[in-house]
Amino acid sequence: MSILAERLRHLRENKGWSQTYVAERLGIKRSSTYANWEYGIRDPDTETLVKLAQVFEVTTDYLTGASDHVQFPPLDELDLKLFQAIRSLSDEDKEYVLGFIQRIK
Repeated sequence: MSILAERLRHLRENKGWSQTYVAERLGIKRSSTYANWEYGIRDPDTETLVKLAQVFEVTTDYLTGASDHVQFPPLDELDLKLFQAIRSLSDEDKEYVLGFIQRIK
C-alpha cells in the first residue's frame, strides 16, 4: 500500500469519517473513487490532492510522504481554553472526558 493510501485511511479514521463522507466533502459522486485512492488502486490527480489536503487540514507533502510533519490548523480561543483545561486533569479524568467526547461525536 502506498504512503498516500495509508495516510488517507489514517486521517479519515482519526476524524471518525466514512469514505462516503470524505467523497461528499470533495464533491465526488461515487465514494468508490475515493476508496480506490485509499486502497492504493489509483492515485488522485494534483487538483484533487490539494483538495484532500484541505479537507484533512494537512499539507500535500504530508499526504505524499515528502514530509512526516503534520501541520495542524491553529487553535482558536475556545480550543485553547479546552486544551488548557484538559491538561490540568488527572489521567483518569482525561479518559472520562475522552469517552464523553467520543459518545457525542
